[in-house]
Amino acid sequence: MRNQFNLRSRGRFALTLLAVALVLPCTIARAQDAEETLDEESAPQAGFVGEVGYAWQGESDIDGGGGASMHVNRFDVGLLGRLDFAERFRWTNSLFYAANDYKFDGGGFSAGNPWGTVNTLRLQTKLRFAIDEQWGISAGGVFTFAPESGADWGDSFTGGGLLAADYRASKDFMVSLGAAVVSQIEDDARVVPSVILVWTPQDEWAVRVGAVPASGGAAAAAEVAYRIAEPVEIGLGALYNQRRFRLDDGGPAPDGVGEDDNLPVRLRLGWNALPNLSFNALAGVALAGSLQLDDRSGNTLRDQNYDPAPYVGLRMIGSL
Repeated sequence: MRNQFNLRSRGRFALTLLAVALVLPCTIARAQDAEETLDEESAPQAGFVGEVGYAWQGESDIDGGGGASMHVNRFDVGLLGRLDFAERFRWTNSLFYAANDYKFDGGGFSAGNPWGTVNTLRLQTKLRFAIDEQWGISAGGVFTFAPESGADWGDSFTGGGLLAADYRASKDFMVSLGAAVVSQIEDDARVVPSVILVWTPQDEWAVRVGAVPASGGAAAAAEVAYRIAEPVEIGLGALYNQRRFRLDDGGPAPDGVGEDDNLPVRLRLGWNALPNLSFNALAGVALAGSLQLDDRSGNTLRDQNYDPAPYVGLRMIGSL
């Protein structure tokens, strides 16, 4: 059985919203906030951070008629390791896997079940050089496979390189800005942001932003959080994901390409059960949804927006 999820025209709208979020002092991105984002600032020296999560995106009507609708179950797991060596160097690697199970119903865009379960496997590696106690520069690469189950993994490969510079004013403020050039499946390469911001203006408040290259361009998140009590934190944030993936040889676009972008806005309730273990509950709405179906040469066959959908999730994060 095959299904799908994608967003282009609204994706541009979502990028605009994200750009605003990056400017305003109410933003974040960490492992618990984005299926495709791990926070390297959470990794202890020569240590590891791991996360596992589930998100449910409820049923939403798809534009274009035919009674088309869809919903998605999203599962993800990630691991990040950081090693400091030779005084000035830090080597960071992250490995991420996600399975997004799409269920389509009706005609219109949903006719023929455009796709079903989409897999994403991504490795990102980065080497940082500390210029001094405040400034650093980084270079690295990102390598991604994004096939629908049954599709050719080799035909779903994308990759690229990234450059960034970071500044640490104090233990309460750190920012890293950079960019990556990443190839796309049957499309032109894209230049996407690589961003980390961690700011603690007061003991109870935290502002975090993050963006990394992903299968369709970028995965980014932003949040402002408030610590209610020592083990409990509440956050308001947004997550933007671009996903582009290779389809199998069945359905309405054999060996074609699907694309799915959206912008969930959600509340997060976090509980630090132990110093190295936390749990997070998420609830909100997925906005700016768009789906696109291309043939094997990248020519667009279908392109529709979809209505806002309820969004809930759970996430566990641990470190060693």
